Amino acid sequence: MSTGSKHSNHAQERALSQDVRLLPLAFAGLAGAWASLHAGRAAVRWAGTALAWVAVAAATAGASWAVKRMRPERAVARTAAVAAAIFIGWAWAGCLHRGVAEPEAMAHAYGKTAKAEATAVGRADRAGERCSVLARPSRIDAGGAMRLSGHVRISIVGVPCDVLGGQKVSAVGKLVKPPPGARQSGTLYARTVAVSGRGSTVSRTVARIDAALEKVLADAPEHARGLIPGVALGRDDAVEPGLASAMKMTQLTHLIAVSGGHVSILLSLVILGFGRRRLAATAAVCFLSVLALLALVGPQASVIRAAAMGTVVVLALGIGRASQAVPSLSTAVLGVALIDPWLAVSYGFLLSASATLGIVCFAEPLTARLAAKAPRLLAELVAVPLVAQLACLPVLALFTDTGSIWGVPANMLVAPVVAPLTVCGLATALASPIFPWLGEAALVPSAMATWWIERVATTLAKWPGSGIGLLASFAFCLVLLAALVARKALGFVVVAALVAVTWWTGRRAPIEIADGWEAVQCDVGQGSGLLARVRGKTIMVDVGPQGKAAAECVEAAGVEKIDILVLTHGHSDHIGGLPEVLKTADVGQVWVSPNMDPEGNKRWLEAELKRTGHTPTIVSQGKVDDPDAPRVRVIWPRANAPAGAEQANAQSVAVLVDIPGGMLVTGDQGRESQERFVREVEPVRIAVVPHHGSSDQSERLARAADAKIAFISVGENSYGHPSRRAFELYSSADVYDTKSCGTIVVAGSKVASRCEGPRG
Repeated sequence: MSTGSKHSNHAQERALSQDVRLLPLAFAGLAGAWASLHAGRAAVRWAGTALAWVAVAAATAGASWAVKRMRPERAVARTAAVAAAIFIGWAWAGCLHRGVAEPEAMAHAYGKTAKAEATAVGRADRAGERCSVLARPSRIDAGGAMRLSGHVRISIVGVPCDVLGGQKVSAVGKLVKPPPGARQSGTLYARTVAVSGRGSTVSRTVARIDAALEKVLADAPEHARGLIPGVALGRDDAVEPGLASAMKMTQLTHLIAVSGGHVSILLSLVILGFGRRRLAATAAVCFLSVLALLALVGPQASVIRAAAMGTVVVLALGIGRASQAVPSLSTAVLGVALIDPWLAVSYGFLLSASATLGIVCFAEPLTARLAAKAPRLLAELVAVPLVAQLACLPVLALFTDTGSIWGVPANMLVAPVVAPLTVCGLATALASPIFPWLGEAALVPSAMATWWIERVATTLAKWPGSGIGLLASFAFCLVLLAALVARKALGFVVVAALVAVTWWTGRRAPIEIADGWEAVQCDVGQGSGLLARVRGKTIMVDVGPQGKAAAECVEAAGVEKIDILVLTHGHSDHIGGLPEVLKTADVGQVWVSPNMDPEGNKRWLEAELKRTGHTPTIVSQGKVDDPDAPRVRVIWPRANAPAGAEQANAQSVAVLVDIPGGMLVTGDQGRESQERFVREVEPVRIAVVPHHGSSDQSERLARAADAKIAFISVGENSYGHPSRRAFELYSSADVYDTKSCGTIVVAGSKVASRCEGPRG
């Protein structure tokens, strides 16, 4: 027997030796958590009895007994019985969580003006046009004071963006019901906010690290300024839009989310430094190190999964017991599902757990099989991303229908720089507040690694085969897997043929736009790009996300010159396609908002326009293109628009386009900012529903526009766009969305799309 065959057999034996008895129980726990979050309030009240804890205790005891005493001939039946007990127990426990976190009194306060006294939990996040923070309320007064337990959470929208965890927040505003399945018990849209206190020591320390890191990165290249905070700390808001879109397309976005790789590197360094002689002390330091990492990066789903799994491993290390990956993962999933059902069924957690399961079960056998035909390092670089991608596809199918054949090659190419970048990036962040010179020294190798990631992502994102259907991507991975394990010659032929076929079929089908069009809502995915023809001039509003979709729409419409290009705001799904559009057509005037934040996107846009010789015109309310016969009239924002990334959506440029009957285009405005310019709106024939059809819509605006046709520019997303509320508010119009209908063309009284008729 050859050495390669022996190695392959040993690897398969190690994979098969994994104890998988807890795996079906972990699936049952996840199913129970999901069921609890979709149960009615009656079930929640019923589960709030002591029976819930009895069921959990019985299920846990039963699982322990069954795992210890399971015999082969009774394994299936006993596993099914215990899984059923776990499902019921975890569902009851989840309902108990909801009963505590969603008190009945909160339901009676929805829709009312409330005053909340709360403590911020974690840092603020941007929520549409403003910043929001998850807070733990101690008191809510909505016509009657409610004193609440510490398990209740509310989201307060409209807080200062520099609010820190642990600070006291006093807010007055409308309390609304949260989306289904949300962790918070309500959302308070604050009209007045007062913040007091210094915040927790941990929050202040993290804020200091963030500020010092930003200072060190001030003069670094664009890719380093975005990717180093992303890879090291999970901050993805500084990545410029073109790179962010390219990474999403090539399935590299996991690099800017803290994951199990960070925990593995951290634990390896601790164990290497402290050794295994004093296991209890080493385990304690490992545990404290994981807690410190959680405090630094925040409770991201992937790092919670890794931390939970790492805790199990650390406990095993502390008592001197061997641990296996699958039992550790199963135990971690069961624990998280019991403690926090909302987190257990989140997309981030499920993707992280799926990828981990695929890697620990199948990466080593596949690596060993491939190592018989190629160098082991190359075999590992192929095997790990391939099995991870296959394992994640069932979860990806829950919120997207597109994939890419270049995900595996992209991950192969960047794999060698990920660990060095993680270590050097963390060193840069941690050293910056104390020893800035050390942070700047660690920045050099970090910047080299981010340059390589940028090159890989932006290059592969331009190749055909990106953005294909998820089913086709899944089929490609399966055939690739079969080809890799087949005979060498046959495998080479199959892979070559598969790449050639995908390259050909993966190209976007040509868009057909007949002559005589007045308005075209381009299908650019989750973004926006619109064309209008007014008295011989062409107006374009936004250019969609990174890629060729908007440019192909321009070409299909026969447009050689865009007289006015309006970029409503600086988010990547509205400006990312600019380079391709500038290559496709001559562009005259470029109109932009006074607020094109976030800063990274703004700098990228300015550089792109400067490179092509364009000078943007900052426009505000009252601006028209021709005083005598205006084709485009700006109705928002005002000239004194406040700056800041949290206000970018609110300061989107809103325009009235003078096609026959009129057309209203409003960017990503939220309800509050829509109502600020509703008096400027007149009835129109066509309206583009703001913000991809989100639920944050103004009824007054929809009524004032009184549109006959409504466009919703939307693609696959996990935000719930387009919302039911958007369809309801524009129900008097014929509503078409690009997600269902593709590119939508209006010519006179005719509307052409791949839909047989309007959706609403």
